[in-house]
Amino acid sequence: MVVREISTVFIIFAVFSVLSADSSCKGTCTHDGYPLPCGVWLKNETKSASLGTYALNSGVAKLHCSFSSLPEPVQIQWMFRPSDSATAQWREFPCAKKEEHKNCQKEEIIVESHCEVRMNSLKMSGTYKCAASIPNQHEQRYRAFSSEFAINVVGIEPLRVISSRLPLNKNGEINLEVCANPRPEVFWHTVDGIISPEKSSKRFAVTSLTPRTSLKVQSEPLSPVPYCYRTSLLIHKVQENDEFHMSIRGELNIVHEKITVKVKSSNIITGHYLLILISSLFFIF
Repeated sequence: MVVREISTVFIIFAVFSVLSADSSCKGTCTHDGYPLPCGVWLKNETKSASLGTYALNSGVAKLHCSFSSLPEPVQIQWMFRPSDSATAQWREFPCAKKEEHKNCQKEEIIVESHCEVRMNSLKMSGTYKCAASIPNQHEQRYRAFSSEFAINVVGIEPLRVISSRLPLNKNGEINLEVCANPRPEVFWHTVDGIISPEKSSKRFAVTSLTPRTSLKVQSEPLSPVPYCYRTSLLIHKVQENDEFHMSIRGELNIVHEKITVKVKSSNIITGHYLLILISSLFFIF
């Protein structure tokens, strides 16, 4: 019984000690800078030479930064600004994997942050940095930033059908969205052979590859969709056996995709017209 009580007291004391250590992570400093100044300073960061261009869906960038501060530890945020817009603002982004380490000393408090960025979208191309600040402190001395790290993501995203109109034995069209960085080359595969943009065959013609735009607000001008382009295939007299494929050539590879669209048969009698036909036959007899 005595042993159990002693063990319980020891555990409570150990937990209290740990909590006290975390809450007492404070150093000594003076605003006039003597002997130790108050503020936040960049200590270490990712070397820009180790960053650069990454492959879509397989590239992983490992960023890190550390700051020293007094009288309290800093909070570190990882910031991102996309490269597809000149007016884009810095915003906080979640790391795929994040680790932080804190070293508390009276003369210097060091916080180190490691951020893993996985390149699962072309829109992750841009500039990254980390920002450190001491909470509840508003003076500039209690804020610091790392250098800005430029990252470029290259690759080809899955093809997307914007719209299609394929009535049998009539003229039709297929409109596609191709997203890639850098700007890709595209080739349509038809029964007439391979056709590139602004070229045509006996039954097919391909429009130019133009940047994709969207209208976000009715009163504002069209805005570009980052890294995305539009191309259309114009078809003279759609046939039932028509099949369509596309090849997209990027910086790293060539992607071949089948375009899944359906030809609408004009021989199908809808329920509305079938009812009219039955009514006409009824009156004849």
